Amino acid sequence: ATVVEAVQLPAHIERSGQRRAAEPGALLRTGDKAITDTGSRMLLRLSDRSTIRLGEATQFLIDSLDNSPSGDARQITTGLKLITGVFRYATDYASKALGNKTTLNLELATATVGIRGTDFWAMSDADHDAVCVFEGHVAVERDAKPTIDLQKPGAFWVVFTNQPEKPAGQATPDQLAKFIGQAEMQPGKGVLLQGGEWRLVAASGANGPEANALRTRLQEAGYPARVAALDKGFEVRINQFATEQDAQAVLARLAPLGVTQG
Repeated sequence: ATVVEAVQLPAHIERSGQRRAAEPGALLRTGDKAITDTGSRMLLRLSDRSTIRLGEATQFLIDSLDNSPSGDARQITTGLKLITGVFRYATDYASKALGNKTTLNLELATATVGIRGTDFWAMSDADHDAVCVFEGHVAVERDAKPTIDLQKPGAFWVVFTNQPEKPAGQATPDQLAKFIGQAEMQPGKGVLLQGGEWRLVAASGANGPEANALRTRLQEAGYPARVAALDKGFEVRINQFATEQDAQAVLARLAPLGVTQG
């Protein structure tokens, strides 16, 4: 399975057309879609321990997953689709040292990126598709056109909608810093992670219908709220914040959803 390791709220997981708020520990399977909102991020970990980072305003689909024995190791074959937004993939070197072999293909609007163990960034939107390699090797394939191999750190390919394609080039240091920052978590801005020790209490002492109604509003907005029973009434909580500052940052956004004294 693919697991949500961390999320900068608000964000969703969509399965069979139904959305729920994303939270650390959630498992993704074939056909699931990960969706980040404006200002959101998500960190996923695949079964071979490699990581996928999603930037804000991103829609990402797990198209296929296969993890099969191959002697004493594993053969992992994964098909992914970046519908829109920002994506970064990084292989896990411990898994590679154990002999596991990963074949990963990422579909963009205009191309398919083939990865054979590497660290790279990609983005896709209505205006353009782009790929940049930080380490390793990727092959960019387009219909009826020669494959573009990006092997040198910083190698960069971009194609703009309705414009002639240009040869691959080299990203500048400023561009590289921008690409990396687009997919990184922003500490103190609403980060949840597995084992996070801070909790936001959105309501305490509410009756059952009030607590459930607030939980539903928060969940629909991309905040993974839960209801817990107290001696008197119910409590609506969001768990696993990385720091107090992360919890305070989310609390400041929740007034329009009916959280007035969190």
